[in-house]
Amino acid sequence: MDGSVHHIVPSFFICPISLQIMKDPVTISTGMTFDRESIQKWLFSYKNIACPITKQPLSDFRLTPNSNLLRLIQSWHLQHASSSTTKFAEPNHDALMKVLLEEIKQPHLQVKSLRKIKSLIQENHGDNSRISCIRDDSVFSLAVSLVVQTELPGIPQITGNDTPVIAEAVSLLCLLSPSDEALKMVSQNENGLLICSLCSIMTQYLNNLQLRIQAALVLKSIFEVVDDIYKEGLKFEFFENIIEILKDQNSKHGSMAVLAILIRVLSYGKNKEKAIKGGCTPILIELLAEEDERHVCEMMLVVLEKLCQKAEGRAAFLSHPAGMAAVVSKILKVSHVGDDKSISLLSCVLRFCTSSGEAAQEFMEVGGMTKICLVIQSGICNSKTKEKAREILEFHFKTWNKSPCFPSSFKA
Repeated sequence: MDGSVHHIVPSFFICPISLQIMKDPVTISTGMTFDRESIQKWLFSYKNIACPITKQPLSDFRLTPNSNLLRLIQSWHLQHASSSTTKFAEPNHDALMKVLLEEIKQPHLQVKSLRKIKSLIQENHGDNSRISCIRDDSVFSLAVSLVVQTELPGIPQITGNDTPVIAEAVSLLCLLSPSDEALKMVSQNENGLLICSLCSIMTQYLNNLQLRIQAALVLKSIFEVVDDIYKEGLKFEFFENIIEILKDQNSKHGSMAVLAILIRVLSYGKNKEKAIKGGCTPILIELLAEEDERHVCEMMLVVLEKLCQKAEGRAAFLSHPAGMAAVVSKILKVSHVGDDKSISLLSCVLRFCTSSGEAAQEFMEVGGMTKICLVIQSGICNSKTKEKAREILEFHFKTWNKSPCFPSSFKA
């Protein structure tokens, strides 16, 4: 306790527009009271003709001084003039949100309004009951409209002048939790315009890593709910640029979002080929070799396994000097899921390399055979994983059986 006396400012002293104590309270024809400066800007500078709270059209624009309220405010100030600390009572958040949703439709107020909405949501994190608008998905739909309006049909071009609005709108989308139904509907609207817009942000804002990470976080949520057709046809540049986010180890959330996206989309269209061409395989190998966190390792192994289902992916894996060692090192070290994915990945690679002794030799040299034998003998791995391990033994058994490193208990 700091010993300070905290005085709560009555909520009806606060202007619904400025969120500050009113200096000159005036009442408009709908009976709502605002600070004179704020309502004058609303009506005369911004050319609004409706009440900010009730949305009723105003036929009478007279501002009537609220003398009684002004006296109360002045009296309160006198009573607490010596207070060291003043705390504001919570304003009517629903009313404020309605004002902001109206303001956001005006281009010159969009950035300011988006920031106010974000501030409201962050203040009320964990208590959504205080802002019912957020639960209604209306804020989400509005933020989406600000992102997609920058991409014209047939011209996926985002202009530099729109950057602040786009950045704030995407940042707001990251804070919202729309229902799965709303997210799916909005994302699939107009043939997936939101997905296209977010992908364009990923590929065009190369100097704004934070914006690209936030776009990836939104796309992660979208790809969890949309139909499979919207996961096809992603551009090569998209994969090329999300891989750049993987490289940035300062953003764990961004890396996790990219891995989740890859897991969701690689099975569709030509996405595997594009990811491989974009350099995904070597980056994942290098990151996997240094990673210890269980869930991250599991996700990386899942993605690598998917990439190695293609000949180009297997070639990229085998050409990396640390590929085999990185995967083998995770066996019996990460988790049951990690064991299964590591064995599946190695099975995929070694199955198609039976004519090449180099891969088999490298596997033996990095301790792969020892790990496989431990998996088979282990009491902690499931039967499916053990069966895959036995299959790996059969791929190059003649070669490995001659090696002095091959366990005698497995020799023919």
